[in-house]
Amino acid sequence: MAIETLAEKKSLKLALDAGIVDGKQKVSYKTLSNVKLDATDENIHISGQALTSLQDFPLIQMKKIEESIIREI
Repeated sequence: MAIETLAEKKSLKLALDAGIVDGKQKVSYKTLSNVKLDATDENIHISGQALTSLQDFPLIQMKKIEESIIREI
């Protein structure tokens, strides 16, 4: 039995520092969908940094989210 993985969707999630509220850190999330499936990690990181510079809050963390189909062939 052979298995095949097909990339289906890729997105970028930015976690932004929205300050301290009631003694706890508030995190604001921005998710950017429809990232090209062939985009490299370096290209995604560069794009994330550029998009972060347009936000009101500083970046805490950047995540790449990938969804794939796994099937038998």
